[in-house]
Amino acid sequence: MKWRRLVGWCRRVGVLAVVVAGGCASPGPVALPVCPGKADVGEALAALAARAENAVSLRVNSRRCLLTYYAPDNNKPERHDVPMKLWFNPPSEVYIQGSIALDAKAVVIGSNAERFWLALRPKEVNSYYEGRWDQVRDFDGLMMSPRVVLEAFGIPVSPDEASSTERWSLENEGPFDILTRHDASGRPTKRVYVHACDYSVRKIEYLDPTGRRVGVAALSEYEPVTEDFSIPTHIEATLPHPDGREDTMQIDLGSPTARQFSPQQRAFMFTPRGRERAERVYLYRDGRWIAER
Repeated sequence: MKWRRLVGWCRRVGVLAVVVAGGCASPGPVALPVCPGKADVGEALAALAARAENAVSLRVNSRRCLLTYYAPDNNKPERHDVPMKLWFNPPSEVYIQGSIALDAKAVVIGSNAERFWLALRPKEVNSYYEGRWDQVRDFDGLMMSPRVVLEAFGIPVSPDEASSTERWSLENEGPFDILTRHDASGRPTKRVYVHACDYSVRKIEYLDPTGRRVGVAALSEYEPVTEDFSIPTHIEATLPHPDGREDTMQIDLGSPTARQFSPQQRAFMFTPRGRERAERVYLYRDGRWIAER
C-alpha cells in the first residue's frame, strides 16, 4: 500500500529534511573560489563551533520538499511533494510539521536535549517512533534523526565536539577543507566539506563501519537569519540502496525568520507527543527500532 511504503521510507530517512545530493562528484554545482584552508584540525573545528554558537531560534517554511523513493517491491520510484514547516531553537530543539493531502500534521518530527520522535498518521497509517540521544552511537545507521536537521542547517559540529580534536582529521582539496570524524576504533563515520573562504558547510557524507556512504547532504544558497548566522535554503539529500538505486529528498526553503519562543510554545513543540494516540509505537534501543505495541 502506498502510504505504508511512504512510512517505510520515512523510517529510513526521517522526513528530516535533510540528507542529500547523493553521489555528486563535488559538493555543489556552482564553481566556488579557492582560499587557503585552516592550518589544523583545532582551528577548523573552532571556526565551525563559532558558527554553532551564533545560531538563533528561527522559523522557516519549505517552498518545495520533493521525496523520491523506491519501495522494496517496486522498481519504479514514487514521488511525493510534502510541504513542511520547521521551528528550530538551538542547540537541540527541532519541530517539523509535514503536510500530506489535507492533513497539516501527517508527519511530525521533534527533538529536545534528551529525546527525538516521529509521529506518522497519513490516512490509515498511525505510528509513533521515539528514542533517546544517549542510546545513539555516532551515526549508528540512524537516518531518522533531528540531529541531521541541525547539520543540514550547516551546524555539523557542536562547541563540545570542537574540543575532541583527536577524533577528527583535516585535509584540503580545491576550495574545501574536508573534516573527517572517526569513531573510537578509528573508523570514519562522517565527512564534512567546508568552503574555506567563508567556512560554510557545503556537503556532509555519512559513512557505515565499512566506509561506504549511507547518506549524503548537499547544502547551498545560504540566506542570513541574522548578521552572524545564515542557513542553506537549498538542500538535497540522498540515501543510496545497495543495488545502486537512490532515495532522494530535495528541499527549497523560504526566507528564514528569527523567532523567540515562549515557554508555552517550547513546551508544546519540543516535548514528545503523539504516542498515546498511535496504533503502533516503536522505541529505539540498542541500534534498532523495537515494537512496544
